[in-house]
Amino acid sequence: MRAMTLDDLEARIERRRAELGFVGDSHVMPNSGASRTAEKRELLRFLADEAAKRQTPLPFKANY
Repeated sequence: MRAMTLDDLEARIERRRAELGFVGDSHVMPNSGASRTAEKRELLRFLADEAAKRQTPLPFKANY
């Protein structure tokens, strides 16, 4: 068995999360949006437009 400090373990986990595409505190793989319905795409565009009007970023990445 190999000894490892918590800092080393944390760094190893963060590297692996980055390799898998996890971002920030999100523990869910990003959705490509490839199978999204037209209605959902329209809703995401609407939310993005509204956020732009308010000059605030969306709290999520919208793949539409």
